[in-house]
Amino acid sequence: MIDQYDDRIIRCPRIGGEVNFRFCRCENNMFPCGWIIGCWHKRIDIHEFLEGHYSTEELDRIFALPRPKVESLVNLIEKAKQRKNKTS
Repeated sequence: MIDQYDDRIIRCPRIGGEVNFRFCRCENNMFPCGWIIGCWHKRIDIHEFLEGHYSTEELDRIFALPRPKVESLVNLIEKAKQRKNKTS
């Protein structure tokens, strides 16, 4: 059961208040927060939970490092330049 721990509560270091496990497992577009292991490893067998409910591909996506903001901005600028050149 994916909801077996949903009522358990911890203090979230990201938002600074109490949240239940359901929030943590659905916070990332209905996937777990990237911090879920660090926050819950002392309270439940979080590795077993994740492996039992998510595919390897999903876990890779959940725990992928975010791209640096500068890289994202440069990519957006390049795409805008390309669009402008196509319309000119």
